Amino acid sequence: MKPLKIKSLVLSAALMAIITVPAHAAIAISEVDANGSSATYAADWFELTNTGSTAVNITGWKMDDNSNSFANAVALRGVTSIAAGQSIVFIEGTATGTTDAAIDAAFKSAWFGSNVPASLAIGNYGGSGVGLSATVDAVNIFDSTGSLITRVDFNASTLGQTFDNAAGLNNTAISTLSVIGVNGAFKSFNATEIGSPGTVAAVPEANTYSMMFIGLGLMGFLARRRKTT
Repeated sequence: MKPLKIKSLVLSAALMAIITVPAHAAIAISEVDANGSSATYAADWFELTNTGSTAVNITGWKMDDNSNSFANAVALRGVTSIAAGQSIVFIEGTATGTTDAAIDAAFKSAWFGSNVPASLAIGNYGGSGVGLSATVDAVNIFDSTGSLITRVDFNASTLGQTFDNAAGLNNTAISTLSVIGVNGAFKSFNATEIGSPGTVAAVPEANTYSMMFIGLGLMGFLARRRKTT
């Protein structure tokens, strides 16, 4: 077999391997409302979005603010899995969760009135020292073993606007505020806040982009090789 043909076969096999590798699931903190305690439902919240292609089991996962410590983290409750492309809103309640139902109902009423989307999914969390500050704070998400899954920091927030992290930034400060019509943001039913709770455009994973570019490069290489033979 000619060396050129062998190289072409190897490159073709590599290209097929890249194309067929499935994207791994990834969780991003896609929105944060650190001023929720000033809203009518009186609760801070953040949103997790699964930007991957498979569901993620979040049983035993925890959150912490800018103490950045799994030891100080509190459990995420009410949701055990996030489907591919799904966004889940996690609202702060008490440590015991006895107020979750009332807070969730007030949240739905404030944002959607009587037209709550069927797809809206809400979880909760709560405990000592995890309330989000409107001046400077963070959200850390840990899995059940204490591994940090994702994290965002933020400085002073603006009353009535959530932080929009539809870009899926991780382990960095976020500062973009939600704007009506951008990334699904809208004015709440009670006209006091702007955000997009429960909805965000899925962000392709970085490894998805890299696989795509490598694949395109290999395809171009093979095409040029064929022209020269």
